[in-house]
Amino acid sequence: MITVNTVLVIAGVLVTILGILAFFNPIFTKVINFPGGPRLKAVGAVIIGIILIIAGLIVDLSKG
Repeated sequence: MITVNTVLVIAGVLVTILGILAFFNPIFTKVINFPGGPRLKAVGAVIIGIILIIAGLIVDLSKG
């Protein structure tokens, strides 16, 4: 796996973990920049994290 893809996967995992934590403890929603209430912010963070993980695993972002 290329460095860019690895960074995308790691960022996706971190965002997903943050979303899961925010779902159970709303204090974590202060760092999530997403419109809506605490539950919507948590769900949005999990969805964005999953999208980043999928993009890091499927899309090849290497040059050349």
